[in-house]
Amino acid sequence: MTLSYVILNNSGNAIELVCALSKAKGMTKYMKKLYVLNAVKIVFKVDSAAASLFFVLRFLQALVPGLQTVLIAAFVDQVTLTKTMGIQNKKILLLLFFLVALVAYRWSSKSLTELLEQHMEIRLRAELKPQLVEKISCLKYEDMENGAMRDKISRVNTNIEVQVRQAYSSLLSLLELMIKVVGILVIMFSQVWWLSFAILAVSIPCFRAAMKSGAENYDARAEVTRAERINEYYNEMLKNREYVDERTLFGYQQEYREKYLQQYEKVRKHTTKVRLKWFLKMKAGSMAVILISAFFLAVTIPLTLSGRISFGMFMALTGAVFGIAQNMSWDLTYSIDRTAWYNQYFKDLSEVFALEESKDSERKMMEIGSFSTLEFQNVSFKYPGTEHNILNNLSFQIQAGKKYALVGANGAGKTTIIKLMNGLYQEYEGKILINGEDIRKLDKSFFSNVFQDFARYPVSVRENVTIGRKDNVSEIELEKILNETGVCQAVEKLKDGVETVLGKTKADSQDLSGGEWQKIALARCALSKEPVRILDEPTSSMDPIYESEIYEKFQQISQGKTVLLISHRLSSVKMSDFIFVIEDGTVAEAGCHSALMKKNGLYKQMYEEQAKWYVEEGGKTVHEA
Repeated sequence: MTLSYVILNNSGNAIELVCALSKAKGMTKYMKKLYVLNAVKIVFKVDSAAASLFFVLRFLQALVPGLQTVLIAAFVDQVTLTKTMGIQNKKILLLLFFLVALVAYRWSSKSLTELLEQHMEIRLRAELKPQLVEKISCLKYEDMENGAMRDKISRVNTNIEVQVRQAYSSLLSLLELMIKVVGILVIMFSQVWWLSFAILAVSIPCFRAAMKSGAENYDARAEVTRAERINEYYNEMLKNREYVDERTLFGYQQEYREKYLQQYEKVRKHTTKVRLKWFLKMKAGSMAVILISAFFLAVTIPLTLSGRISFGMFMALTGAVFGIAQNMSWDLTYSIDRTAWYNQYFKDLSEVFALEESKDSERKMMEIGSFSTLEFQNVSFKYPGTEHNILNNLSFQIQAGKKYALVGANGAGKTTIIKLMNGLYQEYEGKILINGEDIRKLDKSFFSNVFQDFARYPVSVRENVTIGRKDNVSEIELEKILNETGVCQAVEKLKDGVETVLGKTKADSQDLSGGEWQKIALARCALSKEPVRILDEPTSSMDPIYESEIYEKFQQISQGKTVLLISHRLSSVKMSDFIFVIEDGTVAEAGCHSALMKKNGLYKQMYEEQAKWYVEEGGKTVHEA
């Protein structure tokens, strides 16, 4: 089966990535591996004029060595004839003109091809980069959570326009070198046929070694991708601004500098080992070709002296043989190596484009206000690549307009429930229904979430709060939300108010405290129009009293909305209409606070255990000494 992925841009141009999958029936093993040919398809789709001219120039460059050899031989023979016979020969000037024209073409075409490469790269960047980013942004959540797939995406996403352009150039370099070699071998065959076969016989194993070596080099690159990613984390910890406070306090510079160097050495040694192996293989083949070439010259000397080979042809072949030795011993093998490397790259690129996307466009759209129930029916789930179920036959129901809470120990499955609600994972047993319909067939736009590890966007306060809204937010509406969630107090201290850029990435940006960032996230959630609001431990860094106040405010501004709260602090969930106690991936208990306390079960045990840490003193809640 051959899958074609056609990506259309606004101007109507198409980039067709054709992936020959290994499961295809009737496809030869050779054809299955020619992923690198996609570079030709892509370049011609994006910039056919430049790609065509580039191809013509490289093809003509490939003919130059053979033509030059024949012209030099004829020129030398004509000069010798003129000197011997003592007559003027007009052919000499004509041959000299052609020789000068060939040299001029080689010089000018080299500059022109470099210019065309830059032009193609610019066009490829404009076309490919946005399409690849769009593809990656549409991938399923579980693919982005897979470490091996993230590494693969990182490899193909790195300078894709350079990779495609260089792959096309590498293919043409390979074609050009093969034409050069074949041209010289044909001339050699016309003079001493068996020596041309001897050079070819020695070269073929070199080419096979180059193909294998190129694939090994790419695999080595894939192996070090993860190590480089870890190293990048260490590098950020050592130099980035957001770590400067704790870096200064904890003094971990030396420890992580050593870890950085260890990872760097690991990458360096592995890469050096592979490259050294490649170098030895290539040089071994090079020496064989050079020895055969030297043997050719030794054989042609007596043939020239005996008159079987003209003196001009001997002189021309002498230069050509040294050139072919360079071509076959290094240039051609290197080009084959690079082609094999890019073949692996395009294989990865094909696999990334073959990944299934989130098919939101195929889902049935629901009106935002039409939400009535959300129900889990015997849902069991385990994360991809694991054997242990996080959820086990989980069943419960949520009704519109009520306040719910999920409580339980760490690892009980609370956050996993939220991920399934949002459709981040869709491979599970059982059913998740909204208004009685399978959630996998519905649009997810009626959920608004605030997670414990919420995003801190390096944009203005206004953009941070309104980023989830697809319509325009009025100043009155924005000001109301900022006041209700307490963000206005932080905004008043900022130099440009709501237009102040937050974070630490820019010189003129201002950072907020952890609690202030959490208020921003809560305001973003409260401003959304979605009927279901999910709060997954969003106030974990706040003190219990302030957390309780925030939740009370959030309940007030969420009138008419369905609220689902996850919190370890059970005092914060008392206001919920219904509480689900999650244990070992299932609902152990359910009910309101008072009903659960009367059961003398797990909830009461957890609540009383937490209550030991607090006592009432003077109307204030304080921690026991």
